[in-house]
Amino acid sequence: MTKSNCNTANRSFKHLSDIQRGRLEELAKQGIYTQVQMAEILGVNQSTISRELKRGRTRQMDYDHTYYDCYLADAGARVYKENRQFSRAKDHRKYSERFLNELPQAIVSTKNNPRIHSVDTFVHTYRMNHPDEHVPCTKTVYMLIDNGVLSVKNIDLPMKTRIRLRKTRPSDPKGPNVKNSVIGKLIWFSVRKQKVNPQ
Repeated sequence: MTKSNCNTANRSFKHLSDIQRGRLEELAKQGIYTQVQMAEILGVNQSTISRELKRGRTRQMDYDHTYYDCYLADAGARVYKENRQFSRAKDHRKYSERFLNELPQAIVSTKNNPRIHSVDTFVHTYRMNHPDEHVPCTKTVYMLIDNGVLSVKNIDLPMKTRIRLRKTRPSDPKGPNVKNSVIGKLIWFSVRKQKVNPQ
């Protein structure tokens, strides 16, 4: 039975809905709740509340022409949508989809289509022919293959299966060196003597 030594709780990230933002605006206007209490009421993490309050903070003018800061749900939702437009995927989906589709066809050898590229040559050739596309480097492609993200497997790469893994620890000594031992030197001198003075 395997046992996990990880004692860190899994983090679940949840984005606020428009209804939750409206509820947060009501709680913030009352001014009697802490961020921890508001997070418990809305069922989210306290850091989510902290970021949302900063995101939707606006300056308003009071009836006596004094300014004060408050949270507005509409402002928070607008800033959130603007930020989402500039967000990019952080996994393999941020790379060119056409590159990821053409990679297996170029480096995997079949009976009808022999292999014409290595991973490195295909990356450089594709990058040279498509300079406007976001193409990963060779090391990243190998990492994606090792992680099982692509349809290409390590068995499809002939050079990679030939590479022998480095030893993780030094090998045990095999015994004393016979050449440098006393018996080894006597044997060496006797053999040499026979060669010099053959009978």
